[in-house]
Amino acid sequence: MITRPGYRRDTVIIDSDDKIPNIKNKRNGIGNRTITRPGAKREAGIARSVIFNRLTVLDSENAGIVELGEKTLAKLFEVKTPDPTDTKWIAEKNRLIAKYMAQGMTKDEAEQEVKVNKPLGREQRTITKMQNIAQSNLSTSQKLDEIAEEIAQGRAEGATDRTLIMRQLAQTLTGINALSNLTQSELTNLKNMAMTASIPSDHKTIGITPAYVDKAFYDNNSGLINLLFVGKYAEFERKGNKGNANYNMNELVRDFALNNATGLPAKNISSTYRSLSRTKQKDRRYLDLIKGGLISRKQLLKIIGGSPNTINNPMFNITDTNITALFP
Repeated sequence: MITRPGYRRDTVIIDSDDKIPNIKNKRNGIGNRTITRPGAKREAGIARSVIFNRLTVLDSENAGIVELGEKTLAKLFEVKTPDPTDTKWIAEKNRLIAKYMAQGMTKDEAEQEVKVNKPLGREQRTITKMQNIAQSNLSTSQKLDEIAEEIAQGRAEGATDRTLIMRQLAQTLTGINALSNLTQSELTNLKNMAMTASIPSDHKTIGITPAYVDKAFYDNNSGLINLLFVGKYAEFERKGNKGNANYNMNELVRDFALNNATGLPAKNISSTYRSLSRTKQKDRRYLDLIKGGLISRKQLLKIIGGSPNTINNPMFNITDTNITALFP
């Protein structure tokens, strides 16, 4: 008999006459009592992280070596391009742009308005074809959408994939208008892509050798330099900082030329290019790709004077003859 006061109201005794069935293996025959399992006592398996670490090492060893099969090429270069036969949409877009310009808008403003208020209430139809995204006839916004889709599908996980994505972004961001023509939401998407794809914030890692350059160098490498500024801002937010009126995706280039230690407020790409285009010697500006901003002629002269091999040091790419004459 078992006494359990809490078992049931007004009852403290449980009749245990009902026998619990004997759970005994009643099998006949030889059974499996003689089976041996030597693997049961083996040491624990190697953690998967070791394998992943080895893959990372291999990935690093193979960085820069791009071997693409047909399937990979299809994934990378099969893109959607505007359908030229969507004539009704094209005609409506042209009509709206002409209308907005007649109302006093610039062409760029009219284009932005059309992006928001879409012709016929939709995007232009697209067709799928094999084409390098960065070299296609897509708009900058459409190219970035295609690259964002690649990243979302996990095509920026290895070093080779990230290198290809970086090249596409650099080609897409070539020129002083590539960034300035993007809407705020498009700039935010670009920043998120840079963070996801781990776009470098270091000029050497991104593929630029010199640290101090002039307008001529920017003209030949604007895509990579613009991408570097995006990478520096993405790193700024990755460290827990938040964009503000002095530094954001619109104003990416810090201005150290006025001896401001922070380089803030920053400038946009168009304003930066105008500064690089100055012709008066005392007002000339150059890019410091380490800090990510503009420096003055006086600041550049001081940096060159304190460097070994002076202007011939590979960290400088300056074509200004007035400066190169000072440092033969």
